[in-house]
Amino acid sequence: MADFQYAKELEHPFFKSPHVATYELDEDSIFVSGLPFWQEQLFYTRGRGEMPWHTDPARACQRMAKQWKNIAQELDASFKLRETPDMAIIRDGVGTYLSMLFWSNRRPVQLDNLEAHMETLEVIPMNLEERLAFVMERPDGYPAFKQLNELVKEQRKLVLKTAY
Repeated sequence: MADFQYAKELEHPFFKSPHVATYELDEDSIFVSGLPFWQEQLFYTRGRGEMPWHTDPARACQRMAKQWKNIAQELDASFKLRETPDMAIIRDGVGTYLSMLFWSNRRPVQLDNLEAHMETLEVIPMNLEERLAFVMERPDGYPAFKQLNELVKEQRKLVLKTAY
């Protein structure tokens, strides 16, 4: 099995390339645990995929919000047990939020030069850059989890507001 490598548009120090066999993955899935940005990977490397940011961003964000609920439950359980959460789950959570953020702006996620790309987005929560930086600097802390949860809630509200 060849090592998986994210497309250059998806390279970011926070998101390590996972060890997966991509031939086993469903190309129609918008969320793959342990592999955030699966649809963007297909788009950037093969020029195909579901492209949820283009076809139905509001629905895709709704589906990602459901994924976030599962991730949030796992993270919350770790914190209640006073355990350090698994970094793969944290990356799934941050990746889920970033997907919602970019898709609600009708764009695929772009992590290379993330801050510059975020500045061009219109549908964003207040103080996004500072809040996301806080989450990514201290990802395994409870305050970061709470901040990420709030970002997801706010993005979801913005998506619903702009959908009507």
